[in-house]
Amino acid sequence: MTLRTIRLAEGEKEPLSLEVSSQLVPASSLLLHLSKLPDLRVIAKKSWALTDDFEAYFLYKNRLFVIHTPMVNVWVSLIGQPADNQTFSEIERHVQEFSPWLYILAPFAIAKFFLLPSNPPQSLLAEHEARIGRP
Repeated sequence: MTLRTIRLAEGEKEPLSLEVSSQLVPASSLLLHLSKLPDLRVIAKKSWALTDDFEAYFLYKNRLFVIHTPMVNVWVSLIGQPADNQTFSEIERHVQEFSPWLYILAPFAIAKFFLLPSNPPQSLLAEHEARIGRP
């Protein structure tokens, strides 16, 4: 069974984003699942216990991504332009392979990423946001 996802944007000026269309997927468990990809490194995470606020940053193949819960569902977005469809598609496929039995790993996910900084280094953000074309 694959997890249903929806691509939210695909344009020259829009970041590639993916919405996980199930409200039951814990973002921390999905992050733990993604961290199994070779070349993926989680660099920052902030979340509050007993809330649905979640934001984590990771690098994959030298591209910066954010996984967050802006509303109810989990979103995964590529930061910066130009869009890299191939790299984004690899992340998308791995998200779709998330299995419901992985829900039980949520406590382990919280523990694994507990000591990470809340925000990525400013220099890293600046490097990747510069690809967006903002001054």
